[in-house]
Amino acid sequence: MSASQTSCGQGSCACSLSLLDFDLAKAWFNTARQYLELAKKPLKDVVLRQVLQPWKLSSLQEHEACFQHWNVLQLWIGIVATLVILLMNFIWFLVEDNELLKPSLGSVFLNAIVGLALNLFFAHLAWFGVINKQGCCCFVLCCCVGKPNLLVVAILSTLFGILGVISPLQAFGLVEGALIIVVLVWAIFALVHGTALIYLGFEAAMIWKLSTSTPGQDSSEPKKVVGDQVVIGAGQSQAAEESRTDVEVGEVKTEA
Repeated sequence: MSASQTSCGQGSCACSLSLLDFDLAKAWFNTARQYLELAKKPLKDVVLRQVLQPWKLSSLQEHEACFQHWNVLQLWIGIVATLVILLMNFIWFLVEDNELLKPSLGSVFLNAIVGLALNLFFAHLAWFGVINKQGCCCFVLCCCVGKPNLLVVAILSTLFGILGVISPLQAFGLVEGALIIVVLVWAIFALVHGTALIYLGFEAAMIWKLSTSTPGQDSSEPKKVVGDQVVIGAGQSQAAEESRTDVEVGEVKTEA
């Protein structure tokens, strides 16, 4: 139940904004354990060829699976990159003689803690909004639900990925000598994390494109698990089959 709600747009562009939507926020918090269990196995069911070449995928379900893989992978890459950057900054602090260029030790640890927290927060938020809700952004005080949120995730992920690739390049002009190796290691890990975010943004864009252009294949349709497969629209097909059976029975009775 939300304190206030407003809607705009129609069809695939429809979007609703809710204030103090505690039900949606609770649903988000309740998926934390599920996401952590998923994050414990980042390489589970990963097909390397599909993950590295997502543009060759065709169905919405394949892109959703690929998005989930990249979401978890970029989470772990981000954690490792943050710890490596922390170590590189600490080494820089120890060997730098110029007080003006030496990084602040307090800011180094603070940036690492904030970076780890934000990485986990936004990874879970993106996974919940794209995979669970097929278009949702929930910050407790303000929650937005609708397909346009998929495009927002795509744009922000790509933007953060590009910034992650560019930011280490600025440090090369501040160091010299052996410290260049420190910055180089930092740049490599930042580049890998930035690339993962760009892949994540691409997958979010593909999910948005497919879910808005082919509403019949929307992943928000009822899903039925059959063995290891997920059948989309199972509820609708079952209802149609039952209706067809009733018609056939009626025809038999009429002939009798």
